[in-house]
Amino acid sequence: MTNTNDTNMINTVNTELADAMRAGSAGRLAAIYTASGQLLPPNHPVVSGNDNVKSYWQGILDSGITNAKLDTVELDFFGDSAVEVGNYVMHQGDEVADKGKYIVFWKKEGEQWKYHRDIWNSSLSQPV
Repeated sequence: MTNTNDTNMINTVNTELADAMRAGSAGRLAAIYTASGQLLPPNHPVVSGNDNVKSYWQGILDSGITNAKLDTVELDFFGDSAVEVGNYVMHQGDEVADKGKYIVFWKKEGEQWKYHRDIWNSSLSQPV
């Protein structure tokens, strides 16, 4: 059963991701993850722990990525966990830098929902 309040809280965290990217704040990006959160980015080893997550996102910001738009397609709750499937578009200024699909495994810590596992894959063709 979907809890509207939990859904709204997850939507707020996803909005914070986009806001933090526009602000260029790797610290704010890292804060949306659990302490043992992991990124599973394409073409990159697993990134574990808050400091490493922050460093990874700083690299993304330094590359010129200025915004991300997330579009949730599916969100299922399992007690204090949730799984989200969606689509994303990342921008470098006004240009689309990447677009694809993602899965986030969420954990509720206290009253806050946080990313626990975050994986995404580009839908753009690989350069030859």
